[in-house]
This record gives sequence, structure tokens and C-alpha cells, in this order.
Amino acid sequence: MGTSDGIKMNYQIRTGLTEGYFKVLVAALATASLVGPLGIRLALAQSEQSAPTQAAPSVQAPFAIQYDGRVTVWADRTAINVFTQRIKILTPSAIAIVGQQQLTFVEGMETLETIEAFTQKSDGTEVPVDPANIITRDATSGLSATYTRDLKQRTIIFKNVQVGDTLVMTHRKETKQGVFPGHFFYSNIFAHSRPFSSAQVVVEAPNDLDLQVKAIGTGLIDKLDDSDGIRRHTVTLLPQTYLPEEVRAVAPVDRDPALLVSTFRSYEEMGLAYAVAALPKSVVTPEIAALADDITKGIEDRRQQAAAIDAWMKKNIRYVAVYLSLGRIVPNDAASVLRNEFGDCKDKATLMSALLAAKGIVSESVLINFGNAYTLPEPPTMVALNHVILYLPEFDLYDDPTATLAAFGVLASETYDKPVVRVGLGGAILARTPAMQPEDHTSHARTVINVAADGTVTGQTEESGTGIFGIMLRIASTTAQNLGADAAAERLLQAFNTPGTGHYDLGNSAEKVDPVTMKSAFTLSERFKPPAPSARALISFGLPHTTRPGNFLLGTRLNGRTSAFICLAGHQIEDIDATFDQSLPMPVPLVPLTIDNPAFTYRATFKIEGRTLKMHREFVSRVPGQVCTPELEALIAGDMNTVRTNVNSSYAFASAHVVQPTVEFTRAVASEQKLRLDFLYSLNPDCTSMGFATVRIIEQPKHGMITIENGTGFPAFPQTDPRFECNKRRSDGVVVIYEPESGFTGTDSVNIDVIFAAGTSRKGHYSIEVK
Repeated sequence: MGTSDGIKMNYQIRTGLTEGYFKVLVAALATASLVGPLGIRLALAQSEQSAPTQAAPSVQAPFAIQYDGRVTVWADRTAINVFTQRIKILTPSAIAIVGQQQLTFVEGMETLETIEAFTQKSDGTEVPVDPANIITRDATSGLSATYTRDLKQRTIIFKNVQVGDTLVMTHRKETKQGVFPGHFFYSNIFAHSRPFSSAQVVVEAPNDLDLQVKAIGTGLIDKLDDSDGIRRHTVTLLPQTYLPEEVRAVAPVDRDPALLVSTFRSYEEMGLAYAVAALPKSVVTPEIAALADDITKGIEDRRQQAAAIDAWMKKNIRYVAVYLSLGRIVPNDAASVLRNEFGDCKDKATLMSALLAAKGIVSESVLINFGNAYTLPEPPTMVALNHVILYLPEFDLYDDPTATLAAFGVLASETYDKPVVRVGLGGAILARTPAMQPEDHTSHARTVINVAADGTVTGQTEESGTGIFGIMLRIASTTAQNLGADAAAERLLQAFNTPGTGHYDLGNSAEKVDPVTMKSAFTLSERFKPPAPSARALISFGLPHTTRPGNFLLGTRLNGRTSAFICLAGHQIEDIDATFDQSLPMPVPLVPLTIDNPAFTYRATFKIEGRTLKMHREFVSRVPGQVCTPELEALIAGDMNTVRTNVNSSYAFASAHVVQPTVEFTRAVASEQKLRLDFLYSLNPDCTSMGFATVRIIEQPKHGMITIENGTGFPAFPQTDPRFECNKRRSDGVVVIYEPESGFTGTDSVNIDVIFAAGTSRKGHYSIEVK
């Protein structure tokens, strides 16, 4: 695991932050104006409005890698790995990217010797790296160093690097003891996003050592030689196309060539090795038993007891990031973790397991990937296992005590639909965490906006969230507490390009119970100005913290995608009611929109009630699992673009403040029959519909009932109108229907106010004679 991966996991697990949010965080940290946790939400607010990413058909690699290694495994499961890496600089940008190299090793388990390191100039001249520029230091600092005192980082800084040069380094790493005593494993992934021009690894071991060696994926050739008591695999990488990492793609181990070496024959065997080391640490001491009783005092329901223990863990035991495969796999004993009041994932799982056991609730340790790997490739290594959570068989429930902002039984999005190794007193088994269900991950943002006569815009937003959206709201709550409720609201309004002032009511966000609810109030700095008749204007969507419908769950669009990508299930609802003063023009409602495809459903409705435009949008991602194919990307791309356009739509405004003359109509209908009172339409010059009119009944009929519904009919443009030819074809529009009371004959009348989709308006008075 590289350094950036380590930073990512540390931040994600501590805060419950999801993969998409971490990527936004990186972008925010690179922007000087987006400082602090709110930068996460600010950058996300901007990224949601961006157009789909276009994949380049062919990209020049910034550098090229040649890799040669020899891994020698001895009968006692110790090993020596001698490897040479040659990196040729092809572009100026590569100098900053690879001009210094970093390697990590665990000093108590491994030794790392840098045999040589130099810059080879294009004329063959070698410029050695000064020994002072080969630096070994602790790889962690602060609280994390408590558990990784012997994790070291070797940095090699090359000098005099120019385009056309080749950076050369040879290292010798000796494994004196494996992560699991008596076992050895090794992995090397040849990702297409790393521009290998050639690679070869020789793996050799005594014949009587049952060493599993496998080249997985396409593009690797494994040549086996068995002689003189040594079994030797020469694994060669065929030339492969350089493909930059695609946004939200699954991990390289799920899709690219890889060499895996292990003395384990199965993941169950690896799980048993973990059980031997870890499970004895969950001893229930008198102090732990007393604490469990205190946490669950007055709670009889066993599931609620487990939830209370989970909440206590997340509140009182701090997380310290140490990744399972990076160093030691043995947790500290539960009593020590309780005494220290902090721990890594396996420590927190150990203490929570002991607390549960004190109440007679059985739990199992779960080895899992916290990231974007969704397979467990054979033979077993720790390449895809870097995290420990718990499984409670009594409730058939997975729980992560390190997901500090998640409710009981809610996982971070990166750990749903994942293969796992479950370890308990009954042994070890392979299993899978559940796939996400839309009803478990819901977001509902309700915003009320009022536009005064002078254009002042005020409003309130109320949000509720469950599952991963509950996590997002708790992140927002933490941000508001760190910045201050007023400052956080102000920054978020700025991020939405609707500057103003605001305030938060954090609701129950401090609790670990779903649904989470938060409220906010705001006043925009800029006053509303009615647009010109031919122009359009945006309407504020308030202060939501979770993403708007259609964003986040299915990720960023990428045309020409080649890799499977991560996709999430969930249900997003947005309701916005915008009320305008009587003196102001009214917005023209958009055409209702419905989309149904294999991955998602989208519904959007817009209607006028009095002086209020009511907007309702609903997005349901119902993907069956968290890995989606490139073919699905191509299938949904057009529909997702339609959703994006709809969510970010601007509105035309009718000139409602201009007094329009009332148009008089006379109609006749037979008693006991319905009358098609009017057909209202707005058509483009090519006869396509602009959308449906909004009809408001000013005066109801005294002896009948009015029905307004979408329908079809024939327009009636005058011969002088360019759209006269449209009269020959049926068009979409709004039908106004009058139905007299049973038995009534005589005269009746109706007054209506119409706002057409084209932005015009009129009033109509209908005199009706019922015969």
C-alpha cells in the first residue's frame, strides 16, 4: 500500500468519509481557498455541476518503467527480494512525479538495502545519488507511531534529472519474518496505469516448499523450471497499453495482470492463522464486564444492547490508523485498548468483541478491503485485505466500530458488497458483505424559499439521511462545529454561487441513530431580478449538504470507459417550494420528466400552486451490486446527462406582473356530458412542444367541476403564423374539461389564469350554456 493510500484510509476511517468524498478532499487541499473540512463539501458542490469527463482514446505515458526482480523463498519461509527499477523520463512533468522514489519496510520484520541508485543520462553517463540523499526515517508520526514504531520509509532523491534520462535503482529486501509467523506471501501488480515497457520477476523456492505461485490476468507468461531441487517461475509481462486510471474504477488487482505468491493454500487457512493470533486478545476482564453492564443499563433488547456498545465505542475509543497488511496483525488485548482509549481497526474490533461477549453476544472478526478492490484473488495474500470489522451472527449484521460517523450496522460505502474472511471460534469462512439497498441509504432535502417584493430571497432547508447519507450529514455537522454554524453556512452558500448568510440547527447529528436530521436558514446577498422575456434565471436550491439527485451514487461519467466502476445504491429526494410575491413574475414550470433504465429511476414534477412553484425530484439507484460494467456506463450515460441537465435547469419567467386582457369564450354542452373547454399549448417553429402550461382556476364554476390534465389535440394558429402547418398534426398540451352537475341545465362560467411554457400568460373567461 502506497503512502497516498495510507493517508486516504486514515482520513476515511476516522471520519466515515466515502471514496468520492476523499477524492474531492484531495482537490480541495490543492486549492488555497478551500482550507479545512468544509473544502470537501465546497469542492463537491462545484464538481457536481461539471460536464461528463471525456476519456482520451490514446495518451502518452509521462515515463516508462522497466522492472526486473528475483524473489528467493527459503524453506523456513524467510525470503530475499532483489529488484531493479529503471524509469525513463519522457515528459517534463514526469520529473516532479518520479524524481524521488519512496519505499517502506517494517524494520522488525524486514531489512532494506539500496545497492545502487543513479541517473543515467541520454549519453550513457551515470550520475550517482549522493548517500546524503538516500534518507531513511519513520514512516509515521504522532499517535499512529504508537503502533508502527518500526515502520520505516526509504526516500531516494535523484539529481540532475532531465527529459530522456533514466532513473535506475536496485534494492535488496530481506524478509526475516512474515506478517503471519511461519508463512510468506508476495504480490506485484502490473497496473495499466503504470507505464511498464517491460517486466520480469523470477520466483524460486525449494521443491519441498508448498509455495503457491500464480500469474493472474492477461499479459503475463509464467515459465516453470524444476531442477536441482529448486522450482523456479519466470514471469514475464507482455507489452501492454498505458491507460491512465479511470475515475472511480475498481482496483488494479481486480482487473490488471498480477503476480501472487503465498504459502497459504486458502483464505480460510489465512483466517485461521489470524484467529490464532487475534482472538485470544478479546478476553472479558472484570473491568470490561462492568463497563458492558453500565453501557447497556436499562436496555433489555439484545440488538439494542449491541447498538449501545457500538455507539460507546465510536464516541470513546479514538481510531489510530494502522493497516492490517502493513505491519503487525496481532491486536493489543482488549484491556489495554480500553486503558489507552485508542486503537487501530483490529484493536477496536477486539475491544468491541469483548464488550459484546460480556453480554453474551457472539461476534466474529472480519478481514475486508477498505478501498476499491472487490475480489480476493488466489493464492491468498493480503493484497486486498487491509481492514478489520465485526460480524454479529445473531443479527446477521456487519458493523464497523472505526466508522465513527455511521449508525449501528451501517458501513462505509467502500465496504458494501465485498468478499470477506470471517473468523470466529468456530473457524474461518469466506463470505460477502451485503450489497446496498436503496431503502437503506436515503436522502431527503426539503427547501422552502420566499422571494419578497424587493427581491430579497430567504429560505430554510431541512434534511434527513440514512445509511451513507446519514454519514454525510454527520460530516457536515462536524464541519459546522469546527467552523461555527454561521461561517459554515456562509461558505456553503458561496460554494453554490448563491452568496449570503445562514445558520444551522444540527438536530440529532451528534447521535449515532438514523435518520439524521439537520435544519438551516439562509438569506441570499443578491436580490432576485426578473429576467428579460427571452432570458432564463436559476432558482436557489437552498443549503443541502448531501448531493443533489443523480449525483454521487453512480459516479462521474466517463465516455469510452474500459474498466468496471464503483456504483452505489440509494434513494435521493429533493423538494423545493419557491414562493414569489404578487408583484413579481412567476417561473414557468418545466416539463415533467420520467426516466427508467436498468440502473436507476428518475422522476421530476413541477407545478404552480397559488404563487408557489413546487419542484419535486427523485432519483433511485437500484444497481444490484457495487461493481458496474463499462457496458452499463455506456447504457446510462445519455440518461444521466438528462438528469444532470434537469437538476441544474434554469427557468423562464412569465410576465405575470403585466395586466393581460381577459379573453372571452362561449361554449355549449349537453346535460350529463363533459365539455372539452380548451386546449392549451406552446409549440416551437418545428411543431415540437415547449412544455405544458400551468393553469390556475381563479373562479370555480357554480354548477359543475373543472378537470385539468395533460393531453393531445390540434392547435389553431392563424394562417399568418409560421406554425400554421402545425395545425395539421396532433400536439401535446393541457386540456381543460368542464363537467356539469347531474341534472343541471342553464348557464355557468369559469375564470382561469394560464402561464404558457413559452413564458406568456393570459386570463380566460368561459361562458357555458348547458342544454
